[in-house]
Amino acid sequence: MNVEFRNPNIKLVLLRVLVIQILGIGAGLIYTVIFIEQLLLGEVEISEKQDDITYVSLKVLQNRIQSKSKILLIDGRSEYAYHRGHIPGAVNMPYIQRDYFSQQLLSDVARETPIIVYCSGKNCNTSVKLARSLSKKFGFIHVRVFEGGWEEWVKGKNSIQTSFDR
Repeated sequence: MNVEFRNPNIKLVLLRVLVIQILGIGAGLIYTVIFIEQLLLGEVEISEKQDDITYVSLKVLQNRIQSKSKILLIDGRSEYAYHRGHIPGAVNMPYIQRDYFSQQLLSDVARETPIIVYCSGKNCNTSVKLARSLSKKFGFIHVRVFEGGWEEWVKGKNSIQTSFDR
């Protein structure tokens, strides 16, 4: 297709538009590659909050623990992080291994048992995913998320428990 332009300014304008589009596409691709790489390396965490999740504050969690209320406290972080330090009384159920751990930990737990799940901190959505899984897949009724997670627990100078066996 051969198009002839009578006005030489139109060629210049179209060339500029084409260059701007190419630069815009290139910048977008570079941003996308950098963002995806950061996301895959764990440098960017996405926090998701939905209406179907109930959150508990640090104060509520402290009160539940101090009153010796019957709760199941679940740490959704990796086994390594859990063993380095966790909230006293918490059991470890890494989200990626939830099916394996659920068979070991949850087989004798009544579906009405209050459960509080936590992970690294506010920007960690592992606890939210785990809470949804415990509710929907495993049928637990009273599942809550301690949104502040390990980060807020430690920052509040609360007691911690470690469990290295080595």
